[in-house]
Amino acid sequence: MSSAFSLSVLSPITLPRLHRGRCPAPSLSIKNSSNGKPPSNSKATSWVSPDWLTSLTKSLGTLGPKDDSNIPAASAKLDDVSELLGGALFLPLFKWMNEYGPIYRLAAGPRNFVVVSDPAIAKHVLRNYGTKYSKGLVAEVSEFLFGSGFAIAEGSLWTVRRRAVVPSLHKKYLSIIVERVFCRCSEQLVERLKPSLVNGSAVNMEEKFSQLTLDVIGLALFNFEFDSLTTNSPVIDAVYNALKEAELRSTDLLPYWKAD
Repeated sequence: MSSAFSLSVLSPITLPRLHRGRCPAPSLSIKNSSNGKPPSNSKATSWVSPDWLTSLTKSLGTLGPKDDSNIPAASAKLDDVSELLGGALFLPLFKWMNEYGPIYRLAAGPRNFVVVSDPAIAKHVLRNYGTKYSKGLVAEVSEFLFGSGFAIAEGSLWTVRRRAVVPSLHKKYLSIIVERVFCRCSEQLVERLKPSLVNGSAVNMEEKFSQLTLDVIGLALFNFEFDSLTTNSPVIDAVYNALKEAELRSTDLLPYWKAD
């Protein structure tokens, strides 16, 4: 049985230090965004491989003796699956990174994911996209959202469109975007987090980073103010739900979205 390989990049994120010098560093902890609630049995609930499926994949040879990559294979336990089903995709990925190192493989039935968290490895992959690597599963599960646009384009189509956007990737232009868009949106997030830092209340950081990403994309690509960090609207909810659906599809064992 052949095995399809996909590549995921898990990037470490560093938050700015708030109120530098005016208050002691707070004690922070990461919790499941589902707040301990069991996952629902709706269609959106994902199927992810527990330890038995990892063992089955090894027995079929996809992670067996013929594998000479020397990349460790993560063993997904039931507790890890609960985290994934609860929507906190980052938590088990972060756990496995600590257990297996900056590069590991995650078996999900007929698919194997190579997850990398080392900046040098991520840079190598991103710089060689279009020649050695492809978007793979990301393009497949996001097609309903992006169509055949540049975000998920592959091969010759990607090459043509990549050349068209080269001017917008000039260092001078990017420095302006970083200052006027990335920094501005990040500062808004910092301001939104300050009250929680003072009173010690819990914050759903997965949600906040999704809102931050949406604000950055809106300004950088469409010159549109989503302002999702401070306001709520049906448009923002629709975009967020669409992105979550793409994430759920990427962790699903069965491609239910292909069913007629």
